[in-house]
This record gives sequence, C-alpha cells and structure tokens, in this order.
Amino acid sequence: MNNGASHQDSSSRSMTAPAATSEPSIIGLVSNPGSGGNKTGINAVRRFISQTPSIHHVEAVTPPEVQSALIEFAARGVNLVVVNGGDGTVQSVLTTLYGGGDTPFATPPLLALLEAGTTSMIAGDVGVRGTQLAALAKIRTWSTDTRQPHHRIIERPVLKITQRDETSPICGMFFGAGVIPQGIDLCHGSINPNGLRGELIPGLIIARFLLAALTGNNALLSITDMMVRLDDSPTQNDCYLIAMVSSLQRLFLGLHPFWGAENAPLHFTALKANPPYLLRNLPFLLRGRRTATATQENGYFSRNAKQITFDFNGRFTLDGELFEAKSPVTIETAGPARFLKL
Repeated sequence: MNNGASHQDSSSRSMTAPAATSEPSIIGLVSNPGSGGNKTGINAVRRFISQTPSIHHVEAVTPPEVQSALIEFAARGVNLVVVNGGDGTVQSVLTTLYGGGDTPFATPPLLALLEAGTTSMIAGDVGVRGTQLAALAKIRTWSTDTRQPHHRIIERPVLKITQRDETSPICGMFFGAGVIPQGIDLCHGSINPNGLRGELIPGLIIARFLLAALTGNNALLSITDMMVRLDDSPTQNDCYLIAMVSSLQRLFLGLHPFWGAENAPLHFTALKANPPYLLRNLPFLLRGRRTATATQENGYFSRNAKQITFDFNGRFTLDGELFEAKSPVTIETAGPARFLKL
C-alpha cells in the first residue's frame, strides 16, 4: 500500500448541480424520535410541521420503519427527503436508496440532513447547519425559492458493504474497525453516561486511545489481525490499531485523516499496532498531511481505491451502527448521493 501526497478525489468534491428546473420541491421529513437531538426536541419539530402542512412527516426508528417512510414518500412524489435523526438514521436511508434492492424511487431524491444525532458526523460534512428548527426553516425557504440556488447541492459517493452470507448490502458514509467500535461503546457508555451531544466526546475518546497507545497500555486497545486488499494490490496481513474508509471530506472536529493520492472515491487509512513516531505524526495526519516518517514501513497507510476487501474477526461500524464482521467484507461505491448543504 503506497502512500502519497494529500489529494481530494474529484468524485467526492463539492459539485455544482445542473441548472435549475421548474420542478417544485416536494418535501418528506423522516424523524427518529429516539436520536440524540430528538429526545428533547421532537415536540418542537412536530409543532413546526403542524404549521407547515406541505411537508410530509413520518416518524421512524428501525430500518424497516425508515424504509416504509421512504416508500410512502415515493408514492407522494417527494423529491427532497429531510432526515431528522443521527448517523444511524442516515445509514438506513442510504441503504434503502442505494442498497440495490427494491428502492422505491426511480431516481434517488435530494437529501437534507439535520444535526439531530449524538455526533451527526455526516451532517457535519454535507448537512444543514443550525438547530433543527433553524435548519427546517432554511430548507423551507430554499425549496420555495423559484431560483433554487443549486450551487448548494453537493455530491458524495455512498459506501456499499457486502459480506459473506448476507444477501442485502448496507450503505453509508463511514466504515471503521479496530479501536473504532470500542470507541463507540465508550461514547454510549462509561465516558458519556449522560448522552451528551456534539463532537467533544469523540475528541476525548481519541485522546484516551492516544494516551493508551503512547504508554503501551494495549489492554485498553482493540488490536485487530486483519487482511486488507485494495483493488488489485497484493493483500496485506498485519495487526491494526485502526482501519477506516470514508467518502466524507470532514469527520468530527473537522478532521480529515486521509492523505492518499490516487484518483479513486474510497478514502482508506490504517495504522498498525504500536506505530513509531505516533505523537509526532498524529497532528499532521489527522489533517490529511503526510510526514516523512508516516510511511508504510512504519505502519502508516493511506490510499484511495475503488474496492477494498477486509478479512478479520470482530466488529466494525458503519455510521455509528455496530456489526459483526462476516468476512470477507467488501466495500465499493454506490451513488453518488446528492445533499443539500445550507
């Protein structure tokens, strides 16, 4: 796995959409009342919808409920789906739209993501800024503007994950293995017992893992023996501290820990267990800037690829939801999805 200079693949840049058309925006809003932001804010959203009857609103928690909501929206001619939930709710929407099954839409609708989850990492990159009510008001204004400023629409490739014995793929925007599932456990458990929202908690978890790595406290780290293959490159088999794949340009806290140079849509980064020079390299690598000592020989990997295959025992996360790996786990792209960024 050869590293390269920092590069932003053209397939995941912000893109200007085609010229505006006369087609009106028909809005469908799917809300997850159990998400971090809706545990206290769902009643305000309900009041907003009661005053905006043109928006079709469905509340859904489970993936089948999200799928049913999208089927209803498609029947109503909805072409703008607003997601009022966390990253897991977004993942359910993307799986329904891009998983390759009986998707209800002939053409995938435009998506608008609210920051309504515990972390809302996806919305932080491609979503609508502000509180749920402020974001809904901005979306309503945009949808009624006859000029509909399409420069606000950006595209990102969707990750499609298939596994052994699983007939239906799952889709999302961020895959993580190694210590990342362990970090999610902490985010929903001992380190965040009150369920605080925002990007501070993931930042604290990174600091905790960094301290454990620097002090050699492997008891706090999930080291994973993993085989990884990118496109047609030889398979790499090693013990990894972290492995991640995404098409997002911004993770939480504005991080972009990818510095591959290949022109391909999947951004991949991995660190071997106990990599040297970690404290020196990390501030640069988290911003996508390679250093002289962040080499493959030292256990630092970052590439862009079209297909990535993992073979390992353990868990992985897709957009904050945890899954048991049924290897091989293959990641390709579906989409691209279009997002309204305001």
